[in-house]
Amino acid sequence: MSLCYFNYLEILIVLPFMQGHSIFYSPFREVNFLSQQSNDFHNLEEILIRGMEKGIKGDYQGAITDFTQVIRLNVYDAEAYYNRGIAYTKINNYSQAIADFNYALRLDNELAEVYLERAEVCLVLNNQPGAIRDLQTAAKLFKKQGNSFLYQETQKLLRQVQHSPTIKNEKK
Repeated sequence: MSLCYFNYLEILIVLPFMQGHSIFYSPFREVNFLSQQSNDFHNLEEILIRGMEKGIKGDYQGAITDFTQVIRLNVYDAEAYYNRGIAYTKINNYSQAIADFNYALRLDNELAEVYLERAEVCLVLNNQPGAIRDLQTAAKLFKKQGNSFLYQETQKLLRQVQHSPTIKNEKK
């Protein structure tokens, strides 16, 4: 027997799924199938933490491997996409970092930290308008969430970015 996991209106629903039986598809979210032979599902939090620890130690490829494992087991884990995006940033794989940040935001568009990280990548890529948009959104979300410290820090960074010359202005 396998288990069918899906997220409907932020509620995780777990249903038994017998091989040979048909299964329905949710029009709201993609349905994920995990067999019971995968003990990793029960350790998703541990794998996520292990990936973060590897990232802290500078083992970014190892961290990416762990975050990818979490994502394979739960494609709706925005935190895994966010952390994998950070690890990709550390190895200068900015296109993959942006893709992961984008996906995390599709899963939860109120993750202020993701907007902040994506803004930093935009700055590295000389995308000042994208950085400004993300910093504005991050600041608004930090304020809404009552995180005054990160709100103020984001506002400070936003002012710096808005007042720094763009590449085009520097060439004139």
